[in-house]
Amino acid sequence: MAKKSSITTQRSLSLDLLAMLILPVISSWYFYGVGALKLVFISVIVCVVCEMLGRKVLKQSSTVSDLSAVTTGIILALMLPANAPLWVPVIGGMFAIIAAKLPFGSVEKLPFSPAAASFAFLTICFPDIIFNYPKISAFSAALSSASSSSLTSLLARNSSINLSSVKIIDIIIGNFPGPMGAGCIMILAGSAIYMLIRRTKLFITVAGFITGAALAAICFPRTGNILTSLVLELCAGYMIFAALFLATEPGTQPEKGLSRLLYGFSGFIHTVFANKDLPGQ
Repeated sequence: MAKKSSITTQRSLSLDLLAMLILPVISSWYFYGVGALKLVFISVIVCVVCEMLGRKVLKQSSTVSDLSAVTTGIILALMLPANAPLWVPVIGGMFAIIAAKLPFGSVEKLPFSPAAASFAFLTICFPDIIFNYPKISAFSAALSSASSSSLTSLLARNSSINLSSVKIIDIIIGNFPGPMGAGCIMILAGSAIYMLIRRTKLFITVAGFITGAALAAICFPRTGNILTSLVLELCAGYMIFAALFLATEPGTQPEKGLSRLLYGFSGFIHTVFANKDLPGQ
């Protein structure tokens, strides 16, 4: 009975996550075409199949109905470049479920996000693929000289970049090379509002994470202007996407609100010191 209740609770959370992920999937299709949808579809199928077979091998009851494998597949796919080979989500999905989820039992016991663990694995094994973002046809001329000139890569090189060279509207709508589902800030803001309304406790962690990111951008600016640094650091790369979909893994969350806020903040600080490139990686 408790097992059924656990699955029902997780399914409810997964349905809310799916509602938050619908528009990022649509935006990836809008900017990159049907190839983006193929990556999402393959990633989801691999995650679901691996969970079904894995539970059978381990002689455990099926948890596919809680939809956590579906959300893991979508989150993983949206962090990939739209031109990634189709075998990348296959390997990523297998690692997410077989190595980062099944060994730990139920979702409530997971020490980290399976999608995050899988993405870390892919970046270590295939960095040239994972960070090689394709051009967007309507991309601003200020950055169109190289197919992989994302805001993140320019910031990492301490390139001369400011809000006058990149239209702010392009940043807001995600009209620049980057991970296919993590770049449209306008849509991610909508997902954040949904989480604030539906999953307020989880949003506290998001608030802590983004607060840490903002403070790091202000204290350690990589551009000549603090405001420019703040906007670009928050909007480049995976920052807001990670705050919403990776830092909020249910099994990792403290119970009390202040603890959740500090957890989100400390999670970002750990990310900063683990990577010498501050902070949009």
